[in-house]
Amino acid sequence: MGKRLRFLAKTAGVALIGFSLMGADAGTDRPAASSASQEDQTAEDGLVCPRETVKLPMNAKTSLDALFQYEPYLYYEFANPKLARVTSQGIAIPLAKGTTQVEVTASGYEREAASCSFRLQIVDPVKFKSASAPKTESGQTKLNGRKAYVNTIVLPQGMPAGLGLGKDALGNAEAMKAIVTRRQASYAINGTYFAAYNDEVPLPYGTLVKDGELLFNTGSVGTIVSFAADGTARLDEASPSIVGGFDGLYDSQRRWSASYVNRRAGSGTTIYTPDYGARIGTDKGVMIVVSDGKVIRVAKGENAKIPRDGYVIVNQRESLAELKEMFKVGRKVHYRVTYSNAEGRLVRWNDVVTAVQAWPKLIEGGKVVEKDGADAKRAARSGIGITKDGRVVMVTTGSATHGEVAELLRAKGAVDAMGLDGGASAGIYSQGVQLFTPGRNLSNVLLFGPDLR
Repeated sequence: MGKRLRFLAKTAGVALIGFSLMGADAGTDRPAASSASQEDQTAEDGLVCPRETVKLPMNAKTSLDALFQYEPYLYYEFANPKLARVTSQGIAIPLAKGTTQVEVTASGYEREAASCSFRLQIVDPVKFKSASAPKTESGQTKLNGRKAYVNTIVLPQGMPAGLGLGKDALGNAEAMKAIVTRRQASYAINGTYFAAYNDEVPLPYGTLVKDGELLFNTGSVGTIVSFAADGTARLDEASPSIVGGFDGLYDSQRRWSASYVNRRAGSGTTIYTPDYGARIGTDKGVMIVVSDGKVIRVAKGENAKIPRDGYVIVNQRESLAELKEMFKVGRKVHYRVTYSNAEGRLVRWNDVVTAVQAWPKLIEGGKVVEKDGADAKRAARSGIGITKDGRVVMVTTGSATHGEVAELLRAKGAVDAMGLDGGASAGIYSQGVQLFTPGRNLSNVLLFGPDLR
């Protein structure tokens, strides 16, 4: 380790090795505890795990973080990793039926580590039961005195949600109906904006979360529609932060950070996951290759292959020697993703499995916040909103302003809403019928349905 890095570790109390400095954890919001059977979920100087076996259906996902009133750095290790895996947001993804012991370690900046364990059982899948029937409407309506054809879908609270990608990977575009059919979705609407012109690689412009994992981010704070493991939908102003650790800990001597996930090569440290493709697509910087939770290679100037069971960290600031000192081959390495609002306060996202960032915000607290000005233009548009009782409202029309989309969503009961990509990207699908067909292939689509894969 170089002299400058030793100095940083000594004065700031954080071992970073070329990654951005991390601040203290004080002053953050804590998530509410789940209803799991347990006593005193956290202690002043320890961690208490559930006494009863936690059961997870094969077709479901659950936030393990929600079992604890501890925020935000927990590390999970499964005795039998073939039964389940856990994402960087603390979401358990079932892989096979059976029971496994889960070891939990809590650590953080200037906090002594604590650990406990509990049993996780993967059980038979459960069928989604809707409190009300989905409703699809298509027809003409009046918008500011003119007629417009509008497609609307209203989904009940808790309807399973997911994110579909063109050809199941970032940087690809595909016909909306092909994405929907492959994932067996019953309902769908186009997602966020993406690079769609001049032969650009069709990467998205906003934050995306897929299957409880941060899939893509640009570093910006923006409006995000998110769906929890139980299907609960909400709109947040949020931006992700990525904090890494070693050997199951995130303490002051085992912390590193990254800025982006799957963003094209640029400044800042970026993590590339298998969703990005076969290789990282750049030979600039130092590449730290992680497979099965351990460092397997540290190299410079190499368009590294991304392991199917891992990721590649690309650092463009520090020397190869410095990074080899910290990321020793064979060392256990991992990272957690948290989310903060515009004021820097943590938002409760440890249960989010699907999320899409887009713009503009249309409705907030029941009030339309996107008002049309003199230069408002009409185009094909899509929008998504959430009602007071938790239903999801989706709208697509061939000709409207953002303000008019806001009024359409409010008329259907939305109290919070935002716009999605529009123009040639606008599209909506309901139970086998493409109600509005996009004029181009799409990079990302919001999917819904009881049989969603």
